[in-house]
Amino acid sequence: MKKFRLDEKKALITGGSGGIGKACALAMADAGADIAIIDLKKEEGLQVVDEIKKKGRDAVYFQCDLAVPKNIRETIKSIANYFGQLDIAFNNAGIGGQSGVPTIDERSVPMWDKIMAINLTSVFHCCREEGKYMIPRKQGKIINTASMSATIVNHFPDDFYGASTIAYCASKAAVKHYTKALAVEWAKYNIQVNSISPGYVKTPFTAKLSEKQFEHVLKMQIESVPMGRRAEAEEMTGGVLFLASDASSYITGHDLVMDGGYMVW
Repeated sequence: MKKFRLDEKKALITGGSGGIGKACALAMADAGADIAIIDLKKEEGLQVVDEIKKKGRDAVYFQCDLAVPKNIRETIKSIANYFGQLDIAFNNAGIGGQSGVPTIDERSVPMWDKIMAINLTSVFHCCREEGKYMIPRKQGKIINTASMSATIVNHFPDDFYGASTIAYCASKAAVKHYTKALAVEWAKYNIQVNSISPGYVKTPFTAKLSEKQFEHVLKMQIESVPMGRRAEAEEMTGGVLFLASDASSYITGHDLVMDGGYMVW
């Protein structure tokens, strides 16, 4: 069972202030890792840092706008300098868009650009900078958050579908395939690059679906999942810990689907 431990490993998590990122940060700390939280939300990020420190592990928060490559470079350099090394990178941050915007709407263009900048381009820049500290040591674990939407198109009501869903699906499909391509290139450096594809998960990002105006969307989501429910964020931690640990030392270029069976249909 020691292969599943992360003792003394140094990890960074983007989007680590809430949802899947926070759950995985706390789980990694329980497994023995020290964690750097990267997020725009300072108050929430510092709260996660405090929770990690209460577990007896070191933690640090960095505020970073992932849409700006220079900020990514400086932030990851600061993390590597703080810890002295970088063993694990969980590139998890992502966004959606406004529902119901048609592809021909003028709002669809800036929406596309913003979603691609955070969901895809930032992952490229994060991996690029992380590799600078992993390649010289010939070891590292990179996990990128894709989505089941990288493989399927979500079944939504007509009033909820639109340009943001198209952009989201396209960005996550690109992350999934980018991960596979990077895994091939960096295999010679003993760096495993994998992705996870969560299904419907309860997070601050999806909290609005509990509002009355979106009840029909939530109902359709739940009915589309064979297990009949959305996941808790903590249910994503097992897969992430596995890919971050030595237990997955012979796995690279893999996309781990955790969707409650949605993609079985």
